[in-house]
Amino acid sequence: MTYAHLMTLANGHAGSKALLIANELGLFTAIGTGWRSAEEVASRCRANREGVRLLLNALVGLELLALRRGRYGNTPLGRQYLDGASPTAVTNLLWLLNHHWSDWTGMAAALKTGRRGWAAVTTTAAFRRRFALAMHERSHVLAPLTVAAMNVPRGAGRFLDVAGGPGSYAIALAERYPRLTGTIIDQHVSTARALIRRHHLQRRLTLRRGDLFSIDLGTGYDAAVAANILHDFNERENRTLLERIHAALRPSGKLFVVEFFLDGTLTKPAEAALFSLVMYKFTASGRSYAWRAVEGWLRRLGFGRLRRRPITAGIGLLEATKV
Repeated sequence: MTYAHLMTLANGHAGSKALLIANELGLFTAIGTGWRSAEEVASRCRANREGVRLLLNALVGLELLALRRGRYGNTPLGRQYLDGASPTAVTNLLWLLNHHWSDWTGMAAALKTGRRGWAAVTTTAAFRRRFALAMHERSHVLAPLTVAAMNVPRGAGRFLDVAGGPGSYAIALAERYPRLTGTIIDQHVSTARALIRRHHLQRRLTLRRGDLFSIDLGTGYDAAVAANILHDFNERENRTLLERIHAALRPSGKLFVVEFFLDGTLTKPAEAALFSLVMYKFTASGRSYAWRAVEGWLRRLGFGRLRRRPITAGIGLLEATKV
């Protein structure tokens, strides 16, 4: 780490916020597939012309936009991921990251006073819908990669997706394994229902709305998925949830846990350590956990044949078998 690296890190918020504000204004969607003047973009975004021009120029400098003869256009990357009209847009995911900005803004106070629990807005229908869409957009690339790494039991017929959210992993599993049927359980199911219909999987994927700790999960599943859920809860809650999943699996059934796993020092990868800090502010008791901690819980609950599989630099897949 040099002084230059230090200053780059300290000023990193500027480029991040420029991107998130542009997404909040709908700027990339306003440009679309054409080339537009600053005045046109400002009008479409219902924003100040001078401010929008300055933002547009900054985005060109960041190589998020292109400039040609005084008009601004989306880059190929922008057309694919930032234009809301694109089927692979991540506009809701960027909305969620902008929401986390407030978590970072209030972090110093939270570190002095302690956790304040889930914000009231997170329980509203509007927030839950956008959150689910954000999770699905995050899974455009992640879900297929993760499912490809899953060693699903041979001859498997039924799987359980716990806290499946928008159903991204269930959809990816169903598309990769045509004989599989699945049950998705979550407190919010309307987004998953729409996405399942879009993928024409209504006959193979069932939705059940309920609390993870009280709803009947069912029994006899060949496999279960717990993706991006352990970081919402404390150790006691997670062990209770994993025990319930264990009971729902058949003997030799497999559990696949997808998480921001940490190493034994709880410091690496940095993405997982930073995410853990966000969960301190965003949730009532959640954080990132070490591979070995989760593996210990699973062994004590009756799981064995544990396998670690890295998916990205920060995210991993932990496979466990009910023995």
